[in-house]
Amino acid sequence: MKKFRFSTIHFVSIGVVLFGAVLLVHRLFLRDIFTIFALFLSLLLLLALFVYQKHSYEISELEQIEYLNTQANSGLMMLLDKMPIGVIKVKADSNQVEWFNPFAELIFAQENGEFDQKKLREIIDVGLDEERVYANFSGKRYAVHVDFEQGLFYFFDASTEYSATHSLISSRPVIGIISIDNYDELEDRVSDSQISQINSFLAQFVSDFCQEHSIYYRRGSMDRFYFFTDYAVLEKLIENKFSVIDKFREEAKKLELGLTLSMGLAYGNAEHQKIGQVALQNLNMAEVRGGDQVVVKENDESKQPLFFGGGSASSVKRTRTRTRAMMTAVSDKLRSVDRVFVVGHRNLDMDALASAVGMQYFAQNIMNNAYTVYDPTDMAPDIARAIKRLRDENCSNLLTVEEALKMVTYQSLLIMVDHSKIGLTLSQELYKQFHQVVVVDHHRRDIDFPSNAILTYIESGASSASELVTELIQFQNDKRHKLNRLQSSLLMAGIMLDTKNFTSRVTSRTFDVASYLRTRGSDSLEIQQISATDFEEYRQINELILRGKKIEPHIIIACGDETKEYDTVISSKAANTMLDMAGIEAVFVVTRNARGYVAISARSHSKVNVQRIMEEMGGGGHFNLAAAQVYDKTVGQVCKELSKRISEEFKDS
Repeated sequence: MKKFRFSTIHFVSIGVVLFGAVLLVHRLFLRDIFTIFALFLSLLLLLALFVYQKHSYEISELEQIEYLNTQANSGLMMLLDKMPIGVIKVKADSNQVEWFNPFAELIFAQENGEFDQKKLREIIDVGLDEERVYANFSGKRYAVHVDFEQGLFYFFDASTEYSATHSLISSRPVIGIISIDNYDELEDRVSDSQISQINSFLAQFVSDFCQEHSIYYRRGSMDRFYFFTDYAVLEKLIENKFSVIDKFREEAKKLELGLTLSMGLAYGNAEHQKIGQVALQNLNMAEVRGGDQVVVKENDESKQPLFFGGGSASSVKRTRTRTRAMMTAVSDKLRSVDRVFVVGHRNLDMDALASAVGMQYFAQNIMNNAYTVYDPTDMAPDIARAIKRLRDENCSNLLTVEEALKMVTYQSLLIMVDHSKIGLTLSQELYKQFHQVVVVDHHRRDIDFPSNAILTYIESGASSASELVTELIQFQNDKRHKLNRLQSSLLMAGIMLDTKNFTSRVTSRTFDVASYLRTRGSDSLEIQQISATDFEEYRQINELILRGKKIEPHIIIACGDETKEYDTVISSKAANTMLDMAGIEAVFVVTRNARGYVAISARSHSKVNVQRIMEEMGGGGHFNLAAAQVYDKTVGQVCKELSKRISEEFKDS
């Protein structure tokens, strides 16, 4: 029944009637008391009407709100039933499905027409952890939004958006450069007819590769090819981990050619010129890291490069012409600075110290203010003995890190030897004081490279940094000062350390350098006294060897005691000792360092790329000599992770 509502005219009419009634009472009874009583009743009646009207309005408003809510809910339910958005409501406590609309039922319908509860449960379980996820059903992609408070899951058809985005990403331009490693050396050794056959082999191989992937290419020179494609093709190459470099190596091996293939690729959304520049930088990085590998990076400074390959040991690519040119470039740079500071890496080994002493001698022949910097708080016993001998003979300008910090000026130059990673340098505080850096290293270049490096002499085919530095000294041929006996002995000790007494990574250049050092007075007795192993070191080395276990028939992992701390030199010596055992191709020694982090020393022969494995663990190094430092993990955790990565590496192989 519709409720009656008083309007303004009603109240006016009632007021006029009541006024007339009061006048009539007053005229009939002529007494004030009756008039007052009639007036009181009139006011009481008006008050009752007002209360009734107010109550009536309140009820009407509530009914109207209820009516609107009912209509809204009804409309919403109809909308949820008809709109192309899947909606599922679940119980907050049990995650059981309470209700779903027809479109959600259509999404989860199986071939037999039944609702796929299992698939829904998988999506709900994922959705409970993330506010937005994506799911694929029947060839379509859906964006899933979750309302945790209401327990509602919304499925939006994002197929068109996804296809457009994926199409845009896949069409991004990719520029690549292919370089044939060691082609120059091969060209000098073979006849013209053989070179013609080799060029035909290279052209045919690259042509087949590009034709297989619908890539446009052009040959820039005899050993270099340029190609252009899109990201969709690059994605496929990344999926198979650029197996083309392994295929090329095998094909070249069948023809008895010592050739490998390196590639640098870059991609982006625009600016083809910059993409090409990044591709060239990536190729340079691949070659500096030893060749036989691929470096891929987006045209974005915030992005990190991807590395593939590196399955063969580096070969010597440097020539005497390049060494002489580098000697001249470094010499010219030294003449333009006021002071030179030479540093090795943290936890100095004999190669780092010797190459630093050698570069300080090289600089001293050109200028007076050249210094070798070391950290007295972090020295192995052999390094401490070498520093003491250098101070006793006063043949090198030695500075501690603290002393060097007080002497650096804006015109000073830093020379980093035996490392090219900022994170491994002797002192981060000291490094940050310099605007100019020269790098001399034999390890493969990594991404943590000094941005202010003005000269870079990285030859991953060299046996050691001491070998590179000695060659620079040879070409300097300064007749005023000669390497003395102690300096020559240290450089020889550095070479012997990294070549394991001339048994690993040795080339004819290594023996040429060793012969030169011998003519400068290198003393085997001096080397033996400085590099001798202490009894306590020997005992700890044997402890680590006894803890070694084979995780593969030819790979050993030795995990140190969690409660003990080992020096890095001890871990390295233990790894070298185990690598000399029969049938062993690679060794990994994991120990806790005195500084609290977990250190990994990795060594191998010619079949296992330990550098690639160490890079995955956050470290780096050489093909068969690498290391890593892991923080905030126990030795057991690191050993478990390392074993997993090694297994994955050989599974992929």
